[in-house]
Amino acid sequence: MKKHIKGLFIFLIIFSFLTSAFIIAGAIMLHRFSNNKVEDELIESIRSDGKTYFYRYDRDESGKLKNDPIQIDCISGSNSLGEGYVTFDMIPDNLSNAFVAIEDKRFYSHYGIDYKRSFLAILNYIIKGKKSFGGSTITQQLVKNITGDDSVLVKRKLSEAFCAMDIERRYDKTEILEAYLNIINLSHGCRGVGDASRLYFSKEVKDLDLCECATIAAITNNPSKYDPISHPTENKKRRNLILKCMYELNYISLNDYNTAINQEINLTTSKKISAQTVNSWYIDSVIEDVIGDLAKKYSISSSTASTIFFKGGYRVYTAMDSMIQNCMESFYTDIKNFPYDSDGTTPQSSMIVIDPHSGDILGVIGAIGKKNGNRLLNFATTSKRPSGSTIKPLSVYAPALDKGLIKWSTIVEDSPIREGNEQSSPWPSNANGKYVGNVNIDYAIKHSLNTVAVKILNELKNDYSMYFLRDKLMITSLDTKLDIGAASLALGQHSRGITLRELVSAYSIFTDGIMKKSRTYYKVTDSTGRVILDNAPVENKIISEESAAIMTKLLQGVISDGTASSLIEFESSEVAGKTGTTQFSFDRYFIGFTPTLLAGVWQGFETPKSLDFIGFNYSAIIWDQIIGDIYKTCQYYSTRTKFLIPDTVRKLSYNKLSGNIDTEFSPSDDIEEGWFDIRKLTQ
Repeated sequence: MKKHIKGLFIFLIIFSFLTSAFIIAGAIMLHRFSNNKVEDELIESIRSDGKTYFYRYDRDESGKLKNDPIQIDCISGSNSLGEGYVTFDMIPDNLSNAFVAIEDKRFYSHYGIDYKRSFLAILNYIIKGKKSFGGSTITQQLVKNITGDDSVLVKRKLSEAFCAMDIERRYDKTEILEAYLNIINLSHGCRGVGDASRLYFSKEVKDLDLCECATIAAITNNPSKYDPISHPTENKKRRNLILKCMYELNYISLNDYNTAINQEINLTTSKKISAQTVNSWYIDSVIEDVIGDLAKKYSISSSTASTIFFKGGYRVYTAMDSMIQNCMESFYTDIKNFPYDSDGTTPQSSMIVIDPHSGDILGVIGAIGKKNGNRLLNFATTSKRPSGSTIKPLSVYAPALDKGLIKWSTIVEDSPIREGNEQSSPWPSNANGKYVGNVNIDYAIKHSLNTVAVKILNELKNDYSMYFLRDKLMITSLDTKLDIGAASLALGQHSRGITLRELVSAYSIFTDGIMKKSRTYYKVTDSTGRVILDNAPVENKIISEESAAIMTKLLQGVISDGTASSLIEFESSEVAGKTGTTQFSFDRYFIGFTPTLLAGVWQGFETPKSLDFIGFNYSAIIWDQIIGDIYKTCQYYSTRTKFLIPDTVRKLSYNKLSGNIDTEFSPSDDIEEGWFDIRKLTQ
């Protein structure tokens, strides 16, 4: 008897402990998720007129932005198929009832969660091991559609449930159903019943008959499987199931049911799609940036952010300089401005122009020729390619100079690190295949010597170079594991490549040592003027003003008597820059800047192959032509023609054989001049 009592006592203790643990865990869960909600602006954005407006600002004679924005574009969010947002009074009862009947029978009686369906779904998950919980109400599905999170994790389901209950407290059933029917995926790019009605039946939502309503409702469970165009048989089976559910719930009569299930699906796919307005490369870049920032702000998927953006009726205030964009488009749309190979194929090219003092992107071109679609592959902002020697000033020379590892006159031997043998060639090799012995940093940068870049990287250390590029210069396309070697960091042969935008933006540090995060827009508001996204400037001090000025002077040498000396004829102001060619001449770059503008050009084939047929770096020619046109068109960029040099940077003589300053007793043939941070010379 005592054993039984003791056993019962132990059981009660364990049971009490487990119960307490369960209650505590439940309380923690309730506390953690009770504040979960879907932001009002996300729901309201679905209910707008779907027209997004873009604005730009003119500049005065000094280049300062004027106060009054000018509308430059308007994009409809209705996918050019339907009438945009469809209000509940425009939706026929048969359509809303069809969705309720198949998706959420107790929609009008629950408060966001159908506890009976949820309990059964959990049992199936635990007992039968089904991967999907199921049991989601229409309100929960609205949450999932807004957030874009469709994982089957318990954490996500709990968050979704609390969000659904919050929505039910703030909106009535018709508002919830209205929002749901305007955001659901109905295949072929249709978001909402308005698009679907026009696409599949060439009519407005209010004119749909019962069979057509059930056909559209059948799609949402699995848009690819129940697509009435690609899978009419599967769609019809589910359509008939929906009709049966509608009859059982007394939404339709027996006569209506019998008539509808025997009716053939009569698709009259709309050919009357309004002509799509093709956005400029700049507007496309803005759209991608805003969608990315919306996704980040609200912790939603990119696809959901895209839907919300196009349906949100936003006002986007861009950083575009229309005259610069026009100069770029004028050149790039004329394919005669570009060379072609023996097959008559013209390699691709892209260009981006940035204000180096603010990070504002003033113009973008994503490809050559006339743009014939929207959100295409953009070789300036989204395509990732190896950067070649254009990475050297960023990954090696600037950080090494700023850390005091090198100066203008530092002597480094131009020789291979690894000698060749019968199986391999010396490494690294220079572009001309030659080695010239001892050289200074000025010479190495002018002639883009690979050997010197690798040797300085060895002193700087790979980890610091990677940190400098990714964390300081925000070149996040680099892989911290795959790109840690000299081939990537010193020679620009990256594993996955980087974007032209990342590369050019990083060069902004040579203006004053400050990294300016590039931006295509200043702010986004809703139709009432409420700010949704404030894209304020982001600036970080990366190197000293002295190091930036010396690097600029070194890069001026590339133009005066380096790898770009025969290519750049621009004379309206001082110019600094760097050429770059990747392995096998698959990619060619020129990144150049003046006191007021920073621009980069890339050239290469979409499917990489050699550009050797051109014979020289044509990217520099493109840069020279377009920047020259910009300076002729936009006089305010000519207000400054000289790079600013701080008082602490001086032009001094040095012995080119030793690299030492103070050469008053040296033979004149051994003397050269360079720029030095006098603070470091006295340390």
